[in-house]
Amino acid sequence: MSEREAWGSRIGLILAAAGNAIGIGNLLRFPNQAAANGGGAFMIPYIISLLVLGIPMMWVLWAIGRYGGRHGSGNLPGIFDKMWPNPASKYIGVIGVSLPMIFVFYYSYIEAWCLGYAWFSFSGDYLNTAQQTVHLTAYYQEFLGDAPTAAYFPGLGMAFLFMGITLVLNLFVLYRGVAKGIELLAKVAIPLLFVFCMLLIVRVFTVEGQGSVIDGLNFIWTPDFSKLTDANVWLAAAGQIFFTLSIGFGAIEVYASYVKEDDDIALTGLTTAATNEFVEVIFGSMIAIPATAVFFGAGAIERIANSGSFAIGMISMPEILRSFPYSQFFGSIWFLLLFFAAFTSSVAVSQPVMSFFQDEFKISRGKATVWLGIIWAVGVTPVILFYKYGFFNEMDFWAGTLGLVVIALIEVIIFGWIFGIVKGFEELDRGALFRIPRFVKPLIQYVIPVLLVYILWQWALGFNPNPPPKVDVWVAEPAKFAGEVIPGNGEISEPDQEAAAEVGAKLGSLVEDNGGDGLVHATVLFRTDGSLSVTSAEGSGSLASMNDAEAIATYLRGNGYQYQERNGENGAAVATEKEVPIIIRGLYMDPYVWGARGFMILMTIFFAIMIFIAWKNRGSEVAA
Repeated sequence: MSEREAWGSRIGLILAAAGNAIGIGNLLRFPNQAAANGGGAFMIPYIISLLVLGIPMMWVLWAIGRYGGRHGSGNLPGIFDKMWPNPASKYIGVIGVSLPMIFVFYYSYIEAWCLGYAWFSFSGDYLNTAQQTVHLTAYYQEFLGDAPTAAYFPGLGMAFLFMGITLVLNLFVLYRGVAKGIELLAKVAIPLLFVFCMLLIVRVFTVEGQGSVIDGLNFIWTPDFSKLTDANVWLAAAGQIFFTLSIGFGAIEVYASYVKEDDDIALTGLTTAATNEFVEVIFGSMIAIPATAVFFGAGAIERIANSGSFAIGMISMPEILRSFPYSQFFGSIWFLLLFFAAFTSSVAVSQPVMSFFQDEFKISRGKATVWLGIIWAVGVTPVILFYKYGFFNEMDFWAGTLGLVVIALIEVIIFGWIFGIVKGFEELDRGALFRIPRFVKPLIQYVIPVLLVYILWQWALGFNPNPPPKVDVWVAEPAKFAGEVIPGNGEISEPDQEAAAEVGAKLGSLVEDNGGDGLVHATVLFRTDGSLSVTSAEGSGSLASMNDAEAIATYLRGNGYQYQERNGENGAAVATEKEVPIIIRGLYMDPYVWGARGFMILMTIFFAIMIFIAWKNRGSEVAA
């Protein structure tokens, strides 16, 4: 067997490990989480989670990884087999291969969005002043195939094109190996990421608009201490720490497996966490939300922040950027920033699968890249095809949220109790540039397992296995009507809300009972005082019976829908009196959500079979 690969330099290792942790979550997810969970008060559970969960778990993962690498394995099935000589250990480690692979399926699709939008920005496809009527929500959703319209993208061709380019770029870096591929990428991408962040921060802080940067910073950092009594805020903080530090992905372990036997991992683990936190807390809080405040005004921040991290990055930021001078340059910079952040992470999280093929099947890196590429191409296809039905979101929940906690719980139990905390700290202290405080031992053995079990328990209490049908409202001709139909505007009487809820329940029931999608095409006169009237309504599919114009009016009125267009002078969204064709869409989610779950189970079974084959072959070689 040839000697395992190794990092070329210490700085390369730190940058690569930081690139693994630094991703879209730093720049988009963190400011949203902070804003939605108490602003400045969120930092209290966030810092506590970092100190109690994040940094100790980073040390555990680095120790596990280096121990595994010293014994020829950089993947969790192989590492667990070395740390716990039990026939079941390698099969327990299967989720340390299957879940990273599943994560890469959907995360690389986000990466492809960013690459696509970098090109759309550079080419001026939506930024050009001659195209200010581009409806950015429809543009984004049509690109992903999640819209009932086709004004800008007639199909999923562009999504598949940029996904194909993204896949080739990832495989190229992985094929080149640890030092010449991953490390080189990190040495280029991480400095570029810092430069891009600084360029955008300077631009955001010097632009004038409806609001100010201070409004955005206040929105994120003004503390609401009443939130500290909410268990969900603490769970959100812990979840953000796990996500941002890449705990539970298996990537840190495989990176650590390429460290030499007596190289420091204590300071390296701490430095990696510190670099990631700097990007997240400083850069993550100073771009998207402050830019939103400047452009849309302080009053619109909460609505936009609550619309989701991707909506801020892919809809609100393009709206802001296309109003800037040199919009093509800054638009390209923003999306290249997101792309590089995602690129370094997807390369890292796919590395456990590469290591599994190389270490356990004893094949070359080239062959492992081919195997990985085939699985990747097959796995990402349903994510693209069924995005609108929640296939993407289901994978994100199981592989990118809950799965992280499950893997981390297994690792901390094996490290602290089965392998043994004494042996574990001997591994951590080997070659360490500083001695890890001894009070970390009880954190690893007692506190972290209890907290992780509590998080899983809280999830189990609120889990709903059957998602309701998705009902949403669209402008039917976005190329002609560049405004948006926005819910929740103005004061709505309780009777109107109750009546709208009844119509909404009927829409959902029709979709559920008929077991299929449905559309309602309606023409609506929206008025500036918040009133509206529906002049026609025609249903199709599972909503074929929804031809009652008054019922549609009741639904729209009770949900506070208004039609808003941007004022050409300052970009403000204002209610506009106009007759607008709209579409109410109902999507039948059940078969696709359960299909995503079945697909993930099959992927886990596939890797379990691969483990069986690898170990059987190993036994045959020993016998021979």
